[in-house]
Amino acid sequence: MKKFLSALTLAIGISANCFAMPNDIEVEGVTYPEQGVSVNQARRIAVMDAYRYLAEQVDVLYVSADSTVKNMRDLDEKINTKVEAAIRGAKVVSITRAADGSFHAKVRLPVSGSANSIAAAVLPPSDSLVEFPKPRLTNIEIPAGYTGLVVDCKNLSLKEAITPAIKAADGREIYAYKNIGYSKTLEKGLVKYSKEADASRVGDKPLTVKAVSVSGGCDIIVSNEDADRILAANQKGNFLSSCAICLVR
Repeated sequence: MKKFLSALTLAIGISANCFAMPNDIEVEGVTYPEQGVSVNQARRIAVMDAYRYLAEQVDVLYVSADSTVKNMRDLDEKINTKVEAAIRGAKVVSITRAADGSFHAKVRLPVSGSANSIAAAVLPPSDSLVEFPKPRLTNIEIPAGYTGLVVDCKNLSLKEAITPAIKAADGREIYAYKNIGYSKTLEKGLVKYSKEADASRVGDKPLTVKAVSVSGGCDIIVSNEDADRILAANQKGNFLSSCAICLVR
């Protein structure tokens, strides 16, 4: 059994996979049972180690550019308790056995969109909102009808976060948690991370801009001109308050 557990730890460290989804963290643990280990034991240990690996992935998730989940857990025992409860409540998606005899357990935990989510565990329950800023330039001609925002973040080292912000190059914060609040963040998440624009999130006529850089690992920086275009379009379409945003990576 000791030899088996040692092999199991090695397998988890090397073979476990993490599937980052727009509103979920999904991980896979892999076990290689040896003689004397029952099928049920192997299945249980695969799940146990998937949960352990899930906890590792939750800890490194950014809450904002200033903190990770681990930072917040270390500073606040109540948050730590809530995060641990969320991890324990994560859903076992599947347990399968491969042709080589190994067991694969997948576990999934929502980042947002659920009462049992990481966002619910770490964010303070307040809906005191700050209005979106007005565009700096007032003579911008923007057609009506934009249904959302797509920010091209390809080739940038963008980390996923619970409350990322979009900022102008001059430092203006044009979209952030303070504009959306707790309830809507839990319901939808501030943004959707995707490989391409998702019409279910941004509609059929999104405004598309290109990020120029990333700040603090997870905050998106756009040009001053694009920041004003976003704010001007939002005055007509009000899509920011609906979190109709895709960050394409």
